[in-house]
Amino acid sequence: MNNNKGQVTLFIIIAIMLVIGIVGLFFLMGGADIDVPTGVNPREDVDKCVRNAVEDSVEKMLANGGQIAPSQAIGYDGEEYNYLCYQGDYYSGCYNLHPMLEFMIENETRVDTQDAISTCFDVMREDYEAQGFTVGGNATSYSVNLLPGKVEISLKKDIVVTKESTQSFSDFDTEVLSPIYELVGIAREIVNSESQFCNFEYNGYMLLYPKYEIRRIDYSDSKIYKVIDRRTGAEFKFAVRSCAFAPGI
Repeated sequence: MNNNKGQVTLFIIIAIMLVIGIVGLFFLMGGADIDVPTGVNPREDVDKCVRNAVEDSVEKMLANGGQIAPSQAIGYDGEEYNYLCYQGDYYSGCYNLHPMLEFMIENETRVDTQDAISTCFDVMREDYEAQGFTVGGNATSYSVNLLPGKVEISLKKDIVVTKESTQSFSDFDTEVLSPIYELVGIAREIVNSESQFCNFEYNGYMLLYPKYEIRRIDYSDSKIYKVIDRRTGAEFKFAVRSCAFAPGI
C-alpha cells in the first residue's frame, strides 16, 4: 500500500518537473515572443490632440472678436480690435456686422482647426502602424458647438485597428471648458444696445452680474470693449463705432 502511494507521489513530482521543463524550454526557444492581445484606444490618443487644437483656436476667437483674423478692425495700443457693430456716418447708430455671432464663431473654429484635427488622426495612425497594427478609416465628420461653460466637439470617424484581432471605433466626441458662450452673449447685448441707443450701461451690468468685468475705452470715434470672465481671466475683445461725433463738434 505504501509502495503504491510512493509511486503516485513520484509520478506527480516527475509530471510537475516535466511541465516546468517544457515551459522553460519554450521560453528559451523564443516562445516568449508570442503575441499577447494589446488594448488600443484611439479615442484616448486623439482626444488630447483635438482638445489642444480647439483650445488654441478658441483663444484666437476671443482675441479677434470671433474670427480667425479680424475682417474690419481698429488698431489700439498695438492690438487689433474687430468691429462687431459699425457705422461710417456720424450721429447714427451702428449696424450689427455679425448678427449670427455664435454660428460664425463655431464655423470659424471648425475651419481654423480642421487641418489640425486631420493631423491628430494621422499621428495616431502612424504611431499604431509603427507598432505593427493595420489602421483603416474613412472621412471625418466634424462640428463645433458653443454651449454654456464649454465648447462641444462633435467628431465622428470610423477607425478599424487590426493586429491578430480587429477593433472598431467611431465616436471621438469631446469638449473644452471655456466661458466663450457667456462672453459672446454679453457682447451681443452690448452690440444690440449700441445699435439702438448708442450706448451700453456696462457699470450697471457689472453690478447685476459681478462674475463678469466689462472695460470700455473711447478711442478715435470708436469704443474698445473687453468682456472678461473674472474666474478664468478669459476675455472677449471687440470694437464698436456708433453715433460718432463729427470732427470739430
